[in-house]
Amino acid sequence: MKMNLEDRNNQILMELINNPRITSKVIYERFDLSRSQLNYALKKINDFLEDGKLPQIKRTKNGHFLVPQAVVSMFGGGKEKEHEKTGRYIFSGQERIWVIELMILAKEEYLSLDHFIVELEVSRNTILRDLKRINEKVKKDHLELKYNRQTGYYFHGDEWNKRDLLSRVLMNVAEIYDGVNCIIQFSKIDTTLVEVFKRRISLVEEKLNIQFTDDRLKVLPLLIILIIRRAKRGKQIIYNFKINDFELADTKEFLAAEHIIWDVEEISRNERVYLALLLLTTNLSQANILSVSEMDNLKEALLDVLNNFEKVSGLTVDRKEILLERLLIHMRPAYYRIKYHLNLQTRFYQENKDADLFSLFYLVKESSEPLIQFFGEPIPDPELFLISLFIGSHIVESTEIIRDENRKRAIIVCPNGISISLLLRNTLQNLLPEIEFVELVSERTFYREEYDVDFIFSAIPLETEKSVFVVNNFLTDEEKRQLRARVLRSVTLSQNTLVNPEKIMSLIKKYTVISDEENLYHELLTLFTPKGFEVVEKKRLHLVDALNEDTIQVFDEEIAWLDLLDKLAKPLNDQQVISKNFVKVLKEEMPVLPQYTVLRNTIGLPHTMSEAGALGVGLSMGIVKKGIVTEDGSRIHTVILLASNDKDKHVDLIFELMNLAGSEQLKKNRNSRINQ
Repeated sequence: MKMNLEDRNNQILMELINNPRITSKVIYERFDLSRSQLNYALKKINDFLEDGKLPQIKRTKNGHFLVPQAVVSMFGGGKEKEHEKTGRYIFSGQERIWVIELMILAKEEYLSLDHFIVELEVSRNTILRDLKRINEKVKKDHLELKYNRQTGYYFHGDEWNKRDLLSRVLMNVAEIYDGVNCIIQFSKIDTTLVEVFKRRISLVEEKLNIQFTDDRLKVLPLLIILIIRRAKRGKQIIYNFKINDFELADTKEFLAAEHIIWDVEEISRNERVYLALLLLTTNLSQANILSVSEMDNLKEALLDVLNNFEKVSGLTVDRKEILLERLLIHMRPAYYRIKYHLNLQTRFYQENKDADLFSLFYLVKESSEPLIQFFGEPIPDPELFLISLFIGSHIVESTEIIRDENRKRAIIVCPNGISISLLLRNTLQNLLPEIEFVELVSERTFYREEYDVDFIFSAIPLETEKSVFVVNNFLTDEEKRQLRARVLRSVTLSQNTLVNPEKIMSLIKKYTVISDEENLYHELLTLFTPKGFEVVEKKRLHLVDALNEDTIQVFDEEIAWLDLLDKLAKPLNDQQVISKNFVKVLKEEMPVLPQYTVLRNTIGLPHTMSEAGALGVGLSMGIVKKGIVTEDGSRIHTVILLASNDKDKHVDLIFELMNLAGSEQLKKNRNSRINQ
């Protein structure tokens, strides 16, 4: 039975069928009707039903409707049977517009006026009116409906806007009677393909332990199929995401999304990023894409983080602009990971045992408030750990170790995601400060570009004539020692290839019997290792080493801030850890105790740059029973003066102090001293 109702009456009937519990009041508001207009519409609907030998719809005294089951069964009853061709349904004016938009966006061939007339079974004038309405409607999407003799009707404008329109159209059409089959029919989609993508999406749900909403799951396979179709026809996103799939490969969500489109060819890498983000987000829009203005705001937030880091750590970040640019490049993919809650794989974070990096990480975390404000939510620890890697690598790089013309240069090739690559670079920079690591590249980039370097460090074997050191992503202490020995030995042998340990061993074997060949070989290796290049185990400085009865003072009476600085400086001065100028500079910089030096609202940590007169590394603690007022008016009872001419050692101390500041035992001890 076909409908021969006016658009509005048709829509009212569909509303009553789809939602029998709806009230008259809601109908009035939704369709902008008066009581008499609704009565007239209901009369027309019942006349139509009577012509079709169907029972009438009745309205109760309290404004509800009684819709007979026969009417529901005829026009909308029961569950849709997917993939059955839609035949009997006549669209309302609005629904017809959605279907026309769908046909234009999904088309694979020439599309003329006659196509719409035949497919929708309406007059030429009706279609012309609809096309005129569509052209007006899509202007708000910055699109324009056009026609030419080669392709027929099409939308002119940015592809991103067309896909936004497509997504909305699919959601709208899916909600009408037999909507999914309607989409399949008018888009000419292969039903087998729909089932394939449905199964793949279900696997993603299992892998990520998530569940798409029913509405989204109904439309998502169809949307993916049509976007892929458009991309293959050359209708591609030209927006630069400023990232590539290599940079998002560390997220389990991205890897799962790749399983959906693994066999899709003929689309660009940029399209793969778009499709992956589309699968992983409930509403991908340009508003959530990293724009130029957002980049500026992000840059400002990162600069504030670095400034905070300098204040909290007492370190000076040299060449800050260079680090800032590197962080900005890194934050492009991180922006999407944080924004869309993509879970960065954390093996690199969980398995790393480098105490230096974790000391740095906690300082960065303490400095991260500007980023939290930028994103409007907490930053995941693995993301902050990556930022720490960048800052740590930059500090190592900025330290003057060997800067002569003969310094060897190297690149690192890593096919893994950015997090593993960064960690490997950080490990190698710390292990081999004699070598300048100029770039971190993917395997694909390595084979595409030429690099003027002395060494190549790679996580995978490479086909090249250059010297390659193949290394594991995660190096044990023994592997680090062996790698350093191999590299430094090669540095020496490259300068003198005539004599090496192997040749000497071979010569000795000719003339004598060697009782301990292994030890002899290691002794020869030692001889060939350049002096000053041996691995030296760094002695870590702990609080227990820096604080003792001479450097801990208790102040029972009230004491002024500047007087407290003098008192705390005295033991360090006596031990020649600081010069007299140190306190003078500190007083000028801190006439009151700054809030940024207060760790976890518990411990005040006044400190300044080593150039002010730090001759060594030392701490001096004061427990002030009546408290010291900070810059923001709060009161603390523990102040520790820090002096340092060794940034590595004092970062360790600050890390331990941060843990101490958060401990319950410190609070108990402080309270007991105050109450004495």
